[in-house]
Amino acid sequence: MPLNRSATRRQVVGSAAAAVVLGMMTPARSAALSGAPSATAAGTGDGWTAQWIGRDTPPVAPELGRQNPAPLLRRKFALGKRVVRAEFSIVGLGYYEAWINGHRVGDQVLDPPPSAYDQTAYSRTFDVTKALRSGDNALAVTLGRGYLSTPATTPTTIFGLSKAPWTQEPRLLAQLDIVFSDGTRRRVVSDDTWKITDGPTLDALYFGEHYDARRARPGWTNADYDDSGWEDAQVQPAPTKQVVPADMPPVKVTDTFDPVGSTKLKTGTQVYDFGRTTAGWARIKVSGTAGTTVTLIYGEQLNDDGTVFQSGMLGPADVSHLDSYTLGGKGVQTWEPSFTRHGFRYVEVSTSAPLTSFEIEARVAHTAVASTGRFDCANPVLNRINANQRASLLDNMWGIPSDTPWRDRQGWTADAYLYLDSAALNFDVEGLYRQWLRTFRESQRADGALPVIAPNPGGFPLWNDPSWSGTLISSTWTHYQHYGATGVLSDNYPAMARWLDLMRTTIAGTNGLYTGFSFGDWSPPGAENATTVALRPPEGSLLTANADLYHEARLLALIARELGHSGDAARFDTMADALAEKFNEKFLDADTGVYHTPVEAGYRQTSNLVALAYGLVPDEHRDKVFANLVKDITDRGDHLNTGAIGTKLLLPVLTENGRADLAYKIAAQTDYPSWGYWVKQGATTSWETWSMTKKDFSMNHPFLGTVDDWFYQHLAGIQAAAPGYAKLLVAPVVPDDLRYASAQVTTPRGEVSSCWRRQNGRLTLTVTVPAGTPAEVRVPLTDGARGVTAGRGATRAERKDDYVAYNVGAGTHVFHVS
Repeated sequence: MPLNRSATRRQVVGSAAAAVVLGMMTPARSAALSGAPSATAAGTGDGWTAQWIGRDTPPVAPELGRQNPAPLLRRKFALGKRVVRAEFSIVGLGYYEAWINGHRVGDQVLDPPPSAYDQTAYSRTFDVTKALRSGDNALAVTLGRGYLSTPATTPTTIFGLSKAPWTQEPRLLAQLDIVFSDGTRRRVVSDDTWKITDGPTLDALYFGEHYDARRARPGWTNADYDDSGWEDAQVQPAPTKQVVPADMPPVKVTDTFDPVGSTKLKTGTQVYDFGRTTAGWARIKVSGTAGTTVTLIYGEQLNDDGTVFQSGMLGPADVSHLDSYTLGGKGVQTWEPSFTRHGFRYVEVSTSAPLTSFEIEARVAHTAVASTGRFDCANPVLNRINANQRASLLDNMWGIPSDTPWRDRQGWTADAYLYLDSAALNFDVEGLYRQWLRTFRESQRADGALPVIAPNPGGFPLWNDPSWSGTLISSTWTHYQHYGATGVLSDNYPAMARWLDLMRTTIAGTNGLYTGFSFGDWSPPGAENATTVALRPPEGSLLTANADLYHEARLLALIARELGHSGDAARFDTMADALAEKFNEKFLDADTGVYHTPVEAGYRQTSNLVALAYGLVPDEHRDKVFANLVKDITDRGDHLNTGAIGTKLLLPVLTENGRADLAYKIAAQTDYPSWGYWVKQGATTSWETWSMTKKDFSMNHPFLGTVDDWFYQHLAGIQAAAPGYAKLLVAPVVPDDLRYASAQVTTPRGEVSSCWRRQNGRLTLTVTVPAGTPAEVRVPLTDGARGVTAGRGATRAERKDDYVAYNVGAGTHVFHVS
């Protein structure tokens, strides 16, 4: 049943919290107002005089009714003069919600973003001037656990979260800076004058959220609330080395929608279908007898009996995505969770007693990145693939780029790299990725080792996988290409150089090649039928690991030169040269022109793709290696046979070697394995595997959806010819079976667009270039083309067999191919 849209977020009957939302401020605006002295509390930066507060009690096993309640904290204070300006700064670990005089501070949720909490915690600052008044006032905060407080119980033991150096009870750092009309100032800070008590919420990120409205404290966010029975908050040691302002957008609720249908099961439970896979939670509106508990089970798929499937891969099958709400009194009550997030399409609802009324709706929440890209073409399957990837990208942005909101919910490093191009072409992810790369480098060990997930709590045993850990280098380079700020290079350079030098020393002891663990070309066709969760490729992982290590050495040499470290650049190039020689000795069959591993697995597309894409193939063998790749694809009926690593490379390699026609055939396929196969199966997001033969795998996982890169960069042809699009290349390909394609991307220099269309035997290409951006436009010569007509402002540069190149400046340029 749909829910009344007038319900306010987090509203619970008996709460006096108002619906007014106070606005967020930028870090620069915050600094301009505070004018505060240096911090006296450890773990903060300049401008902080607040102290960390909370409780000493350790977390307990998060079983329903056993985890520690989310604490409520408040501070009452009086003002006797007129306020002209006030700002509130806060770090609430793991998550927080805050109020001033009953007014909600901001509309962010699941804040702050996850980080290596022992190294850095992120603050936000809000303009709260309108919330203050003469007389009594109150600050109120409730804290959730997030990734900060994760006890040692399955599934958290799988990722080692319970061994994190930051594991502890939730912590608060907060201060309110006030400027009065007479020019004087006052600061109210978190310290031992605050009060604390248990709230009605039991939360754990991997176990859902449980709210008992009978334990709610009506009006506790208001100044007139009597907190005399509460405990004094305790000053705590700083949980982090430094506090810095968050400069990525916060997570926000971005959409609310009703179910498209529901089914009542024999058990009496009701299963609601929301029609699409998404990430967030449900909001319910209920009435019934006090003490009645409503249980919500979330999932992406259904069991054969119609109940919602819960994977047991990370722990007990009945607790991974489960929320509950216990009614507290008479009347209609509205509730939604505050400190958890679920991947779902379906919600199974059961109640401990009959309800008088019930309504439910889905709430979508993700990092509130701006949409900066658009793609459209004449093939509706490709348009659906793009829409699915956009949805999966958003669903996996919640302060970090994650793998899936349904199962792992981790910052897997290769996943984040593989879909970074797609993310940057569709959305403004500059701040999200820059901040996450900081977390990545702060997860580095003292010996230079890098993790495979970030933030990394230290308990996960896998380190230094070139295809995962080494993506600190490739993600940094890709970020630089899209956004053009050298700061991301210099910030990450010391960590990248330490890791690559560690790897250089490591392979020196193994005959010049990497021989350790690697995930490899994860999730190729057929891997979803394996007897275990592992989606490893049959050829093993050493070939791709060494190719990636070579590629990372070349990239870091480029970065070193960009930053003026010529000696380092020479060292990394020498490492890459040696790796290339050893790579070809080990993996290239020069007679057949095939790269293969010692594990007999037949022809593997990715083994040959990485060699072609990274420039590892000796010139005399390149044509044969490429011809073998084409033959394997055509022998498979124009289908791919790649996992996550090879899938990203496949269509660009084909296109850049003159086979854009074959790349389009692969992209447009609708039978297994293909992206169009997902569409035929009703997918609304990108999948973790090429089919869903097992329900354990996620239907919301963007690392295989990287065909989306090709839509923008090759089908529409929009490419950065210099970092940050300081120079632009527009080089579209025009498949025979496609009538038109169009894309636009908002770059750091302005909007770029490319649109080509066939009509009446003529091809028309329209390109828009932003101000101050030199561009090269390569107009494709289709079969039978006699010539190209260009408008004013386009200077012909050269002609090739398949295109005519023009140099253009800012403005819109139209080219006709007759």
